[in-house]
Amino acid sequence: MESLQKSFDHCAQICANSGSNFISAFRLLPQRERQAMEAVYAFMRLADDLVDDTQSTDDARLFLGLFQTTFLEALKDPERAFSELPSSNSPILSLYFIFPAIYETIRQYSIPTQYFLDVLHGIQTDLEKNFFQTVEELENYCYHVASAVGLICLHIWGIPAAQIAPDADTPIFRAAVSCGKALQWTNILRDVLDDAQNDRLYLPLDDWNCLTLQKTKTSNQNPMTDEEKKNLSSLIKNKILAENCSDFLPVIKKNLARAEQFYAETVPLAEWIPKRNRKVFLLMTSVYHRIFEKISQTPEIVFNQKVKLGKIEKIKLYFRIFFNKKFSNEAKHLAKNKKSVKMN
Repeated sequence: MESLQKSFDHCAQICANSGSNFISAFRLLPQRERQAMEAVYAFMRLADDLVDDTQSTDDARLFLGLFQTTFLEALKDPERAFSELPSSNSPILSLYFIFPAIYETIRQYSIPTQYFLDVLHGIQTDLEKNFFQTVEELENYCYHVASAVGLICLHIWGIPAAQIAPDADTPIFRAAVSCGKALQWTNILRDVLDDAQNDRLYLPLDDWNCLTLQKTKTSNQNPMTDEEKKNLSSLIKNKILAENCSDFLPVIKKNLARAEQFYAETVPLAEWIPKRNRKVFLLMTSVYHRIFEKISQTPEIVFNQKVKLGKIEKIKLYFRIFFNKKFSNEAKHLAKNKKSVKMN
C-alpha cells in the first residue's frame, strides 16, 4: 500500500491540478488540517471524475459501485484490500493512491463513514435522474452532494463529533445542513444554462409546472404522470436552449428566495468554528454568496451565461476576510437583510 506521506502528496497534486477556487482557501489552514482537506477533496474529485469520464452510464454505475465497495473493504482491512497495485485501467487505481491519506483523515478526526457514503449516493443520483419533481427531492439531493461534505469539513475544522453526528438534532448540525443547501442551490442557479445543455434540470419540476398552469389559467390537481414529467422537463430545457425563457423568471426568483433562507440559517455556523479554521469557512461560503448576490441582482443572467467572480472580486473577498478582525461582520454579510435565526 502507498506510504502515508506519498498519499498526502498525491492528494495535494490532485488539488493543484483541479483549478478549484476552494484550493487556495485550504492554504489558510494549519498544515494538519490542510492535508486532511486535500485528502477529502481528492476523494470527492476522483469519485466525481469516475462518473464524468465514463461514456456509458452502465459502466459509470458499475465503476462507482466498485469504488464504494473497495472503499468500505479497505476501511476494514487496508492491507488486504490494497495488497497489490491495481491494473492501470482499473477504476480503483486512483483510490489506491489516496486511500492511506483518507483513512488517516477519517481516523484522526473521527469522521463517520456514512458521510462519505452519502456523497457517493449523491453522485449515484446524477446517474439515475436528470430532473427533480419536488423541492423536497432537491433538498435531499443537496444534502447528499453538499451538506454531507460540509459535515466532513466541520469534523476537520474542530467541531465536536457528537454535535455533528449523522442525524444529530443540534443547532450546529441544522446550520451545517442549511449551509450545504445554500451553496448547492447557488450552484444549481448558476448552472441553469449549462445543465440544460447537458440534458439536466435541477430546479423543482413542480415550480415550472405551477408556472405553466398559471400561464394557461388552468388548474390540475392530479399528479403528473412519468411521461408528463419527462415532456415538461424536455419542454423547459428546449426553451432555455432556444433563449425563449423570459417568462421563466418567477421560477428563478422563487429559488433565489429559498437559497436566501438557507443562507440566513447558516449565519450562526461561523461562531462555532474554532478561530484557527474559521477564515477558510468564511472564504469558501463568501465566494458562493457573492455569486448568489450577482444572480439576485440580475436573475435573467442565468439563461445566458454562467455567473463567475473575476480575479479582482476574489481578491477583495480574500482581503475582507483575512484582515477583518471582527469575523462576525462577514458572517452576517452572508445573510444580508435577514434576521439571524434563533438558536433553538
